[in-house]
Amino acid sequence: MSKSIVLKNLMKWTVTFLMVIAMQSFIFAEGDNDKVGSVAFKFLNIQTDARGAALGGLSAQASGAGALFSNPAGIAGTEGMNLTAGLSQYLLETSITNFGFVMPMMGGAVGVSVVSVNYGDIMKSGWAGTTEFVFEPNQGSFTASDMAMQVSYGQNLSDKFSIGGTAKILSQNIDNESIGGLAFDIGTQFDIGYKGMKMGAVISNFGPDVESVMTGGGYQGFPSMSLPMTFSFGVIGEAMPGMNAGLNVLKQADMEQEFILNAEYNISPAALRFSYNLNNPQQNLSVGAGVNVAGINADLSMSMTQYLDNVLRVSIGYSF
Repeated sequence: MSKSIVLKNLMKWTVTFLMVIAMQSFIFAEGDNDKVGSVAFKFLNIQTDARGAALGGLSAQASGAGALFSNPAGIAGTEGMNLTAGLSQYLLETSITNFGFVMPMMGGAVGVSVVSVNYGDIMKSGWAGTTEFVFEPNQGSFTASDMAMQVSYGQNLSDKFSIGGTAKILSQNIDNESIGGLAFDIGTQFDIGYKGMKMGAVISNFGPDVESVMTGGGYQGFPSMSLPMTFSFGVIGEAMPGMNAGLNVLKQADMEQEFILNAEYNISPAALRFSYNLNNPQQNLSVGAGVNVAGINADLSMSMTQYLDNVLRVSIGYSF
């Protein structure tokens, strides 16, 4: 057996072992939600890709430039160059934009991507003076924003197994204050080879704690915060001709575990998508559609919320 084959097998089983250990630690740990409200860069848990949002995640079936925002292993089989751009009208006045580019390189595929979040104008309130304790609810406004700049690499280790990783530089700005950090993703995808069945797993947003000392000087002394580490696992298969259906399991470090059922029905060149979250009554139903013509794909999704406005996402991609 050649040295390269031995190395690939070693990498495959090492990554698989890490995924199994991570899945056990996330899924079987009861009551491990003591981090609620204490993680930094929570925007990293928001779905930005329209197709991924409609299906409740793309751990198993991520592909092309859209995989940069879900499972970097999905870029491994990219042929030619892929572009994607998206816009999400999130809750309240929050808007999210994303851009990604992937091309074959270095024996696999390399991608770069950006996610930018704008929270709009936020009302500023506080004490009116130093001598009288008068609280004024409207003292002008301020802005807040988040950003992640990402570099990804994916490679096929065999015709059925692929791995990928992403490194992220993070920044957050609130009024005159800002913090920064680093985060990483690692993902795998496996084609079972029966009835179109595929599996995928991703550990995302892990890395060093974020020091909560902001540059503006107004929040000195706060303890460090953890990143919003997430484990996601998905499996899909052919439910009927033209339709794939599956299950996504999602565990965020500061949230309860979620189970999401999904289906995608393809009527070339169009596709209809659906997902239902069994554990999140606040936002449980998502629907979407897409079309792919002459290398151009356009996707639209709508996620329903119980008390706030529905979340609309649009993505456009091009392969050449």
